[in-house]
Amino acid sequence: MFKDDEGKFKESLVSDEQGLLSLYEAAHVAFHGEDILDDALGFTIKNLKSIILDHKPSSLFRKQAEFSLSLPIWKCIPRILARHSIEVYSEFHSHASHDRAVILKFAKLDFNVVQKCHQEELRELTM
Repeated sequence: MFKDDEGKFKESLVSDEQGLLSLYEAAHVAFHGEDILDDALGFTIKNLKSIILDHKPSSLFRKQAEFSLSLPIWKCIPRILARHSIEVYSEFHSHASHDRAVILKFAKLDFNVVQKCHQEELRELTM
């Protein structure tokens, strides 16, 4: 399905940018000896880097891909991923519908509330 008759990944996979990014993330959870996922990781890294060069520096996909290449989701602390997602969403969806704007506002509020709780806990621990 993903490979051709010669056992190489199909070049048609490169045209699906989000799919390529998802394959890259999935390849990171491979167990030792899973050759297909090891090959997929090399294939996706090479192609994602190539695609990044073709996109404008301010494009949404480029920001997503650069972040994933530097810090794959499975290695990322959820709070860092949440902050990155909020920043990217704010930047690229600033003219979103009212419903999306409310959800973004709640996401920011939630992030700040949890951050404040962490700061309070740290303050108590250091006293």
